[in-house]
Amino acid sequence: MKTMTTRPPMALWRWSKTVFVGLGTFCIIALISLVFIDVLARNIFNKPIPGVMEVTEHWLMVPMAFVGIWWAGLKNEHVRVTILTEVLGSKSRLVAELIVGVCAVMFLLLMSWIGLEVAIESYQDGEYAGAFKIITWPVRFVAAFGLFSFACVIALRLYTIVKAGRAEEPSSDMAEG
Repeated sequence: MKTMTTRPPMALWRWSKTVFVGLGTFCIIALISLVFIDVLARNIFNKPIPGVMEVTEHWLMVPMAFVGIWWAGLKNEHVRVTILTEVLGSKSRLVAELIVGVCAVMFLLLMSWIGLEVAIESYQDGEYAGAFKIITWPVRFVAAFGLFSFACVIALRLYTIVKAGRAEEPSSDMAEG
């Protein structure tokens, strides 16, 4: 059986993957290190590190979550409920896949747009969190971009499905290369 795959311009694709994966990896390592050091400081010296909760909550968890959403979409590993589509014929499955995909892309683009508006408002207000006034507006842009990038991944999947003319599971080799 032929594997369905469509690749966007490779230089941009590799660059964006490198940036997103690098951001997610950095956030995971930073979160583990920061929490570990805070636990040590709290238990050994009875001196917790100020602002650890705000930094982990706003600066590390948000990018990790949105990189994770994007990566799961890229690898085609999001949860799917197929109780209806598994009993459909191939043409009906194609139509169902297209309807769901188009709705998902439209919803994600709307959420991305709203997220961008919130990020811009947050930037203009100089939003911060906690007693240590840690700025939070930059991660709002990360959230909006994460939603947008996930919409792009789904749109690329839809293009792949339409080009192939069938609703079989596209391969996850978009994550390769």
